[in-house]
Amino acid sequence: MKNIVLTFLFVLFILGGLLPKVGLDQSFKANELVKHFQEHKKIEKSNFNFVDFLWLHYAADSKHSKTSKHPSLPSIDFNGIIGYVIPGLYFLCIWPILILMSRRKDLQEINLYHFSLSRVLIAPPMA
Repeated sequence: MKNIVLTFLFVLFILGGLLPKVGLDQSFKANELVKHFQEHKKIEKSNFNFVDFLWLHYAADSKHSKTSKHPSLPSIDFNGIIGYVIPGLYFLCIWPILILMSRRKDLQEINLYHFSLSRVLIAPPMA
C-alpha cells in the first residue's frame, strides 16, 4: 500500500512539473475541467474539441472567460509553457533528429572514393 501511494505521488509530482506555474492543488481540479468540457460539448453540438475549450477559458483575448466565472476550474497560466516546455520539447524531439540527419550525411560522403580493381588486372604489362 505504501508503494502504491508513493508511486501515485511521484507520478503526480512529475506530471505537475511538466506544466509550470500549476500547483499540486490545481492538479486535483482536473476532474472539474473534464466535467466542464463535457458540458460545453453538449451545448455546442458541433466540432468542439479540447483545444477550443482551453482557448475559450484560458486565452487572454477570450470573451467567455471574462463574462462567466468558473471557480471550480483550475487556474492554469500558459505563459510558462513558452519558456519551459517548448524549449524542452525542442531539445528532446528535434535535436536528436538533426543529429541523426548529420550522421547519415557523413556516411554518404565516406563512399565517394571509387577504386576499380578490374582495370588493374586487365591492363597489359608495361615494358
